[in-house]
Order: sequence, then C-alpha cells, then structure tokens
Amino acid sequence: MSATPLMTLSRPHPVAWVISLHSAPDNRLTPELLHELKANLDIVEAEWRATGAGNPDPKARGKYQGAGTLVITSSLPKFFSNGLDPACLSDPNFFESDYDPTMYRLMTFPLVTVAAINGHAFAGGMVLALSCDFRIMTSGKGMVSMNEILIGLPLPNSFNEIISSRLTPRNARDTMLGKRWTQPELLKEGILDEIVDDQGPGKEGAVLKRAVELGLKASATIGSGSWGAIKEGLYHGFIDQSRSNRKVLMPAHAAIGFEKRKQLEKLTAAKLAKL
Repeated sequence: MSATPLMTLSRPHPVAWVISLHSAPDNRLTPELLHELKANLDIVEAEWRATGAGNPDPKARGKYQGAGTLVITSSLPKFFSNGLDPACLSDPNFFESDYDPTMYRLMTFPLVTVAAINGHAFAGGMVLALSCDFRIMTSGKGMVSMNEILIGLPLPNSFNEIISSRLTPRNARDTMLGKRWTQPELLKEGILDEIVDDQGPGKEGAVLKRAVELGLKASATIGSGSWGAIKEGLYHGFIDQSRSNRKVLMPAHAAIGFEKRKQLEKLTAAKLAKL
C-alpha cells in the first residue's frame, strides 16, 4: 500500500460512505491504489455491519434497518479514472492478482454502490464505474470510453466479461471499437442512471450529494444482508474468467508498443517516399 493515501474515506451519513480517489494526475489504477481500495471496502463493510445490518432479525438492524450505500468518486477536477497504469501490463499476474479480485469485491459488495462520475472514465476507469450498481455523472465535461483498440491492445478476460454483462451486444461492440460515450448517449442506452446538473454557482458537489441520496433510497431493501450474495450469483462469470488462465495473446507485430509503432510508421513512410 502507498505511503501516501491515494483516496479518502468519509461517512457523510450514518449509513453512507464515500471513497474519493485523489491519485494525481488522473487516478490510474495501480496495484497500490487497488490494494488501498480493497482495504477501504473491508472497513466500510465492517462499519456497516456494526450498525446491525445483515442481521437476520429485523429488530436487531438498528435505526436505519440495515440500509447502506457506498459512493465511489474522484476529488480530481478532470478525471474519475484514466484506467490502468501502463507499467502494470508488464506483470502477467496483474489482473488475476490485483485488478480482478478488487473489482469482484466491489461488484459483489453487500451495500448498494454508486459511481459518482465527475470527469472522464477511460478503459479500466470505465470498468470501475461499471462495477458499481448505479452510475450517475456530471453534466459538465466528461466522456466514458474503452480506448484499448486505439492503442493496439486487446481486452483482458475480466474486462470482456463485465462489458458483455453490463451492456447490450450492440453497445458492447461500439464500446470495444473505441466509441467515446457522452452523457446523453449513456443515459439513453441505460448505461448511466442519471445526469446531474452541477454547473454554475451553488451547484458544487451536486453529483456527490445526489449519489448519496440515490444510494440510500435504493438500499432500503438490503438489510437482511443478502445483496452481496445475490450479486455473487449474477457475476460469478467474472471471477471464473479471471481464473481461467486464458492469457490474451497477440501476434508479435501487433504487440509493438504504441510509440514504437508510430516510429516504425514514420520510417516506413520515409522509405516509400524515396522509391
């Protein structure tokens, strides 16, 4: 775990928690950030259960009857998350050891989870948002995209699984072809639940405020503690894919780094110009 915290955990309501990412400049999903996120998920669940949530006896669930929500957002002005740190891709065990277990923990979290997207969410950042139960987004600048195809990378097993489980076949196809989704498009296709007007004086923090409200309302039925188990049944394919050991392979010519590929294209163009 990083010596400097990469996120802040707060509790704005007795049964609402907020994890705000602040790993400058763009909240890259490094192993350190993922480990810290997973540790904070453990803290949130423990505090939620301490309120009486998850108790089979409704009388023992406390004042809020077991309701509980977790909001994930960013305190950076431009990015929700810009995805993975490219350096992680050199570790063949990164997805199975770091990324996938954390995303699966989030996907099957026993509280209602809300992604409060207040900036761009690209690649692994889009998957982070899709791993939450609800997604709301700023009305300001912000796009959502899987841009791997634009830099010549395949998608790992778990990315494919969550995209195919969350999106329609047509939307999954367009997403994998690099479409940059705008808020109205996301809302129309049901990928986004709400767009929050947070532009202008007095509207600062509107996205986070609405995310907490939405999560608290939606979590009114989860007091028995079975929401996490229900999601485990829904998303078991995600972890099965992660553990399948079906490594993503690329032909040698396709695996050349993006910058190297640009250099080769320039050299080729120069040679052709001399013919």
